[in-house]
Amino acid sequence: MISSFLHYFSAGLSITLGGIGGGIGLGIAAFNGIDSLLRQPTGNDSEFRSMIIGMALIESGAIIALVATLVILIGAHRDISLGTGLAEMGMGLAVGITAATISIASSFVVKEATYAISRQPPFAQKIIGFMLLTQSIIEAPAIFAFVVALVIKTRIFPTMSFFEGLQAFSAGLVMAFGSLGPSIGQSRFAKTACRCIGLNKSAHSKIFPFTLLGEAVIETPVIFCLLISLMILHVNVSLLSIVSVITFFIAALTLVMGSLGGGIAIGKVTSISCLQLANDPSNYNMFMRVTLLAMAFIESAVIYALIVALLLVTRGPIV
Repeated sequence: MISSFLHYFSAGLSITLGGIGGGIGLGIAAFNGIDSLLRQPTGNDSEFRSMIIGMALIESGAIIALVATLVILIGAHRDISLGTGLAEMGMGLAVGITAATISIASSFVVKEATYAISRQPPFAQKIIGFMLLTQSIIEAPAIFAFVVALVIKTRIFPTMSFFEGLQAFSAGLVMAFGSLGPSIGQSRFAKTACRCIGLNKSAHSKIFPFTLLGEAVIETPVIFCLLISLMILHVNVSLLSIVSVITFFIAALTLVMGSLGGGIAIGKVTSISCLQLANDPSNYNMFMRVTLLAMAFIESAVIYALIVALLLVTRGPIV
């Protein structure tokens, strides 16, 4: 009964979390889009278009969660072991939490983009293009989580052991919580960049490459999480023990905490630098050098967490 409960609960968890995050994100985007329409009637068409396009991208998180739910339900074995239920729980958490996070994070970019268009209606096309680019980068963790969920699905079989289920569950946890910090950091940076373009459209040529670089650096902890998640899944399952599973959970926790701190910190640093860049675009080179140095120091902490996680995962199963 517990195994069956975990199976159906995992399927419901994915779409429930994705739907909650998508609903909140769509609400934030729509509310602020309508507010910007009232502030600047002359830019109605562009503001409305940016709101609709942005909301379509926000919706993608819930769609990915729905597909993950269908993957869990379709082709499920008649006899579900406890290990299978745990593995599917890892799938549901990985996709559900990530989808909810990126939907809410992406909504703040749409919010600031619509306000930027209300300030600079003639510059709407470039602001919309900038919004779409940053939203696409923010949405990437949901794709990574879905890939991990698919890999877990291919490893599920009726007689899956308890330890094998915990192995898959820990791999799902890495992606579920490892994307939180980077998503928050990317959202904070991207919405600040949109605001800066609205305040000083002449700084767009400087803010655009600066944002691409910053968003890419903030994204790296998610890639580290994807790497560790896949490595956990490919450990020799025939030699698993409770101690081996414990090392997987510790590796996941180590990288998740490093990713959380690093992603938020870099997002804060790049946001402040972007505001200064909008105020004084002529000092672009100086702001870039200082920001790169700060990002390098912050990123090193995430790399240290990655090294520890790699050592824990690759040390070999303990029996």
